[in-house]
Amino acid sequence: MKTKTVLLAFLAFLGSQSVLAGPDATQLLEQMDDVIRGKSHDMTVTLDVKTKRWERHYRIHVLMKGVDFAFARVLAPPKSEGQGFLRIKTRLWNYLPSAERTILIPPSMMLDDFMGSDFSNDDFVKMSYLARDYDANIKGEEEIDGFGVYHLELTPHPSAPVTYGKLEVWLRRKDAAPVRFVFYNEKMERIRTLHYSNFRSFGDHEVPAVWRMENHKDKGRETTVTILEAQYNINVPDNIFTRGNLEKYP
Repeated sequence: MKTKTVLLAFLAFLGSQSVLAGPDATQLLEQMDDVIRGKSHDMTVTLDVKTKRWERHYRIHVLMKGVDFAFARVLAPPKSEGQGFLRIKTRLWNYLPSAERTILIPPSMMLDDFMGSDFSNDDFVKMSYLARDYDANIKGEEEIDGFGVYHLELTPHPSAPVTYGKLEVWLRRKDAAPVRFVFYNEKMERIRTLHYSNFRSFGDHEVPAVWRMENHKDKGRETTVTILEAQYNINVPDNIFTRGNLEKYP
């Protein structure tokens, strides 16, 4: 009887330690990446940029495979149609059909606006590597927009090639889907907030279909990405992610 009591106490202790340990922050980031990206995807999105003085509206076809390969082709408006982007790991190329020219985006331009939006070229490249480039810690549990969420704080590794001083991330507890990102510069000033909303299922894959980036340094500016249609975890041929394909338009 004594042996049985000791065993039960030991099992209870292990269970309590598991509860206290909670989820692993790095694993949550990896789960989040799987929600947003899947193993691969093929999607059409709109990119809407609004400022106090003007607006721009784009429709873009995007294909991604794993964390290292991405391809985007602008479908509209006619003025920008055919412009393309190819990302292989951390290198980003931009094809300009009007000039029949492809340029490799240099490091000095990675902080420039992507298509004039509130996302940077660096966001297009580095958002795939958060679990690699940042130390993540769970700050607590909260509720946002009706969702129970984990609140994470991400600080860059000393040698990581990143441009942010800190990120704050809120992920749904049930599946690690993102609900909010806050970006800080190296002075620890809040510069942008990315809001995820309108969760939709594409096949059996549920994702936030609307991503709205709010600019805190330039009031009145914001960019919204809306997923119109998408397929996840499909076969995407390797030859999509080549310079030859980038420059083949129409």
